[in-house]
Amino acid sequence: MDARVICAYFLMRRDTRREQGSFCHRAMVTKNTQLLFRVRGWQTGWHYVTIEAMGNFWEKERSNMGAVYREELSANARKLIEQLLSLPQGWVTAAALAESIGVSRRTVLRELPAVEQWMQAAGAHFVRNPGKGLLLDEAPERRDALRTQLNSGDRKKLSRAERRQQLLTRLLSEQEPCKTAVLARALGVSESTLSADLDELETKLHPYRVEMFRRPGVGVWLQGDASSYRRVVSALLRSSMPEKELAEVLCGRMPENEIFSTLLDTKTAEKVWAVLQQFEQEEQLHLPDAGFLALAIHCTLTIQQLRQGGDKGSAPRGLRPAGNHAARLVAALNRAFGLTLPPEEAQYLELYLAAYLGAEDPWGSAQEMELRNLEAALIREMEKALHTDLSGYTSLRDDLYCHLRPMLLRVEQNIRTENPQLDTIRTDYPGLWKATRAACDAVQQQFVLPAISDDEAAYLAMHFGAVLEQNAMFRLRLRVVVACPLGMGSSRFLASRLGNEFPSLQVEGCCSVRELNAADLRRRKIDFIISTVPLELDYPAVCISPSLLEPDRAVLKDAITRYSQNRAEPEPAVQPVQDAPHAGSKLQYYARLTRSMTGLLEHLTIQPVKAPGSRAALIHAAAQLFCPQEADARLVEQQLRRRETLGDTYIKPLYALLLHCRTSAVKDCRLGYLQAQPPVYEPGRIVLGALVLLAPDDGNGVPVEVMQNVSGQLIETPRLMEALRTGQQQEAADLLEQGFDRGFFADCKPPHTK
Repeated sequence: MDARVICAYFLMRRDTRREQGSFCHRAMVTKNTQLLFRVRGWQTGWHYVTIEAMGNFWEKERSNMGAVYREELSANARKLIEQLLSLPQGWVTAAALAESIGVSRRTVLRELPAVEQWMQAAGAHFVRNPGKGLLLDEAPERRDALRTQLNSGDRKKLSRAERRQQLLTRLLSEQEPCKTAVLARALGVSESTLSADLDELETKLHPYRVEMFRRPGVGVWLQGDASSYRRVVSALLRSSMPEKELAEVLCGRMPENEIFSTLLDTKTAEKVWAVLQQFEQEEQLHLPDAGFLALAIHCTLTIQQLRQGGDKGSAPRGLRPAGNHAARLVAALNRAFGLTLPPEEAQYLELYLAAYLGAEDPWGSAQEMELRNLEAALIREMEKALHTDLSGYTSLRDDLYCHLRPMLLRVEQNIRTENPQLDTIRTDYPGLWKATRAACDAVQQQFVLPAISDDEAAYLAMHFGAVLEQNAMFRLRLRVVVACPLGMGSSRFLASRLGNEFPSLQVEGCCSVRELNAADLRRRKIDFIISTVPLELDYPAVCISPSLLEPDRAVLKDAITRYSQNRAEPEPAVQPVQDAPHAGSKLQYYARLTRSMTGLLEHLTIQPVKAPGSRAALIHAAAQLFCPQEADARLVEQQLRRRETLGDTYIKPLYALLLHCRTSAVKDCRLGYLQAQPPVYEPGRIVLGALVLLAPDDGNGVPVEVMQNVSGQLIETPRLMEALRTGQQQEAADLLEQGFDRGFFADCKPPHTK
C-alpha cells in the first residue's frame, strides 16, 4: 500500500487513536490541494497525497472498519444491539437488558464496550448514564437502517448452538464423508473446536439411533435408517426456527431459513402443507400446531425419500390397521404427488392421528383407561411432592389426558422435542420442577415407559404450574386471549402467569395462532390478543415473550393503560352457560339415567372361567355372560372380536382385558368381571381376568354416560377393581353406587334434606 495513503489515513484518525499523536510528525496543505506530511521513523523526507484520493480511501476504510466491527462482535454483543434496536425509545437498565436476552448483568457490562464501539462506528447516538442506564436515541427509521447495517456485510459470528445446527445440517445433507478441515473452514473455527462440536452432536444423535463415524483421512459421516433420519431432521428443523418463522410455516409460508431450505424441498413442503390444510377442512378436525408441524415435516421428508428411492423404513411397533382418517389422508397425498405410500406409512399416520385426535370410541377403550390411570398416578405423585390437594381442579385431568396421548407417542417412537421454557421452569420454579421430574421418574418406572425427557417433563410442569397459580382470585377487567404458535401447554402456563401478575386482565382462553378469528373475537368482546409472535390479524394485539420478562411487563402495562381508557366501565365476565342435560325432557333423562344405573347394579356379575388358556376363550365367555340366547351371544362375540382388531384391549395396570361394545343384544347397561383361573399368559404380560362392559345400541346417549362413569371409577377407585378381582360383588356394587352419586347427583339433595 502507498506510504502516503497510509499516513493520510492515520492522520485523519488522529482523534480516535491515542497513539497517533506520536506517529504523525508534521503535516501541511500545499497550494495545489495536496496534503504534505512527514512521518517520524519511516522513510525520510516529505510525502504527499491529493485530498480527493485521501477522501476516497477514507470512505473505503470506514466501510472496511464497519465490517471489522461486525466480524468482531460476539453473539451476546449482537443480541444486545438487536435488543436495543427493538426496545421502545427510553432508558433501560443493564439488569433489564440482561433479563431480556437471558444473560447475566455482568455479561452485559462486559459486552457494552464492544456495543458502544459498534454504535459509534455506525454513527448512532448511544448514551450510557450510571444513574439512568442506557439510551439509544434514534428514530424508528434510523433503527431499521442500523438493523440492516448490523445484518449486512460479512457473515455474523455464529453462536455455539447455531454453529452446531449448521454442522448437523451439513452432515445430514451430504451423501459422502466430509473432511474435518473443510468443515472447520466453512464454519470459521479451529479443528479442535470442530472436534468438540462433533462430540456433542454424537451424544445428541444417539437417542435417535443415528451413528456418527469419524475416520482419519476419510472424514465424518452419519449412518442410520430412513425413519431415524426423519426424526433427526424434524427435531433440527423445529429447534432451528424462531417462533416468528414457526408461525409463518404453520400458515403455509416457507421461511428463508438456510437449514429449512437445505433439508426440505420447498415445493414439496408447500404442496404437503396445502394437502394437510385441505384435509383438516374436509374432515372437520383441527390438529394442534405442534402436531400439524410435526406431521407436515414427516410427510415432506417421507415423500422426498420415496422420490429418491431410499429406504422406506419399517412400521413402528403396536400399529393397528389404517382407519378412515389416515386412509383418506394417504389417498390425498398419493393423488397430490403421483406415488403410493407404503402400508406401514399408512399405519403410522393412523397411529399419529389417533394420538392427537383421540380414539373414535366415546367410552371405555383400553388406551383411554391406561391414559386415565397414568394421569391419576401423575397427580397423586405431584400431590405427595407438593403437599397440595389437586382434586378441586377439574380441568387438570382433562388437560393432562389430552397432553399425555401425543406425549406417549413421541416418547415411544423416540420423537424428540425441545421445550423453550425448560430453563425458565428450572430457574424460576425449582420446587415445581423438582416435583414434576420426580413424578415422571416414578410413573416411568411404575408403567414401564421409555425415558421421559426433561423437555417433556417441563411441558407437564406447565400444566401443574397453571392450576397452582390459579389459587389466588383476582379482580378481572380486560378480556384477552393468549395465542402461541406451538401450544404444548405454554400458552396456558403463560395465561396463568399473566392473570397472577396483572389483576386487571381476564384470560378468556388460550389458542394457537391459526385458530384466531377476528369475527369470533369481536363476538366474544375480547379487548386484545396477547401473542408470543407478531400477528397479521386485523385485531388489537401485543407481542411478548413466553418467558414474561421485564420488557414484556412494560409492554403489557402500556397496553392495559391504553385499552382500559377505551372501556367506559368494566364489564362482568361472560360465564359459559351449562346446558342442562336434555333440557327439554329433564324428567325423561333422569328416568333413563336411573334405569341404566340400577340395571347395571342389579345385573352386576363376577364369574370364574376355568382354564381359559387364551384370550379367545375369555372373549367367548364374555359373550355368553349376559346373553343366554345363542344368537345374541354369537352377535356379541363378533362385535367383541371386531373391537380387538381396532387396538389392544389389555390394560396393563389392571392386568385385565377390557371387552366392551355397543350391541342390540342387551336392553341396558351391563358390567361383569371374568376371573381367569389360572391366569392367561401372553408374551410380556399376565391376564388375571376380563372386564365386560356392554351398552345398548339404541342411539340414546344416557347409557354411554353411565359407562363413561364406570370407566372412570375403575381407574380412580382402586378398591373397586380389587373387589371385582376378589369376587366381592356386594362391595363392588356399593362402590359403584357411590361413584354414581358423586358423578350425577353431587349437587342434588334428597327432599328431606334441609
